[in-house]
Amino acid sequence: MTRRAVTFALSLALASAAIAAALAQKVPKPEDLDRALAPVALYPDAILGQMLLAAGNPGRVATLSEWLRSQEALKGTALQDAAKAAGFTDSYVAIALFPTVVDAMAQNLEATSLVGAAFAADPSPVFASIQRLRKRAQDAGKLKTTAQQEIETRTTPSGQQVIVIEPANPQIMYVPQYNPQTVYTTSSSTVVIKDDDDAEKAVAAGLIGFTAGIALGAAMDNDYYYGPYGYRGGFNMYNEAWDDWADHRGESLGRHQTASVQELMAVCSLA
Repeated sequence: MTRRAVTFALSLALASAAIAAALAQKVPKPEDLDRALAPVALYPDAILGQMLLAAGNPGRVATLSEWLRSQEALKGTALQDAAKAAGFTDSYVAIALFPTVVDAMAQNLEATSLVGAAFAADPSPVFASIQRLRKRAQDAGKLKTTAQQEIETRTTPSGQQVIVIEPANPQIMYVPQYNPQTVYTTSSSTVVIKDDDDAEKAVAAGLIGFTAGIALGAAMDNDYYYGPYGYRGGFNMYNEAWDDWADHRGESLGRHQTASVQELMAVCSLA
């Protein structure tokens, strides 16, 4: 094992220990949330929002991860339909298209549990952590608009500025690959990644890379990412817009019983 690998493994172990200690606290500190969210804060909002909801039931995330291993032949809408038939609700169906994301959540259940509990209790500190991390990555020259994603700063109705991450092409979603130990701190001159083979090199250099994009295809018609199951774009999940979206979602679906909102409410009742 190289010195770099040993250092990275040690950093992950220390972060895991810190997150475990934070779980013992009723209200996590901002630095604990930052540590737990660092590996995912630069994900597109349409995916990240569903991950926050799914994190409210870490055991279900682990079950989904295991289920996906037996469904490798399925892709796209067929996979989502199978997940729904297997009893997974909307937030889990939405992230099912991204097995590596689900596996990462399942393999780090301490962080998943911390974020899920914090989000269920009060989404605001979680959103604040995401924005802090994005600002650090942006200031370090890492978070920029690329061929895979669009980065934009927008203002919420209350006047809060938020950094929004959306797919450059709404029909293709890319999950960024990066090292959370370096992406928020080490300055660089460029983050241009041209193809899949560059992803590992980018991560090693402290940049943001991308693996193959996931074509949403007919999944867009199912509204898992852009409403009503999704957020009609990342901007709408921030600040008071989250409550407005949740209310609209429940009203618009009516008899369909929006499961992700129900999950969030159920977790809140246990907090």
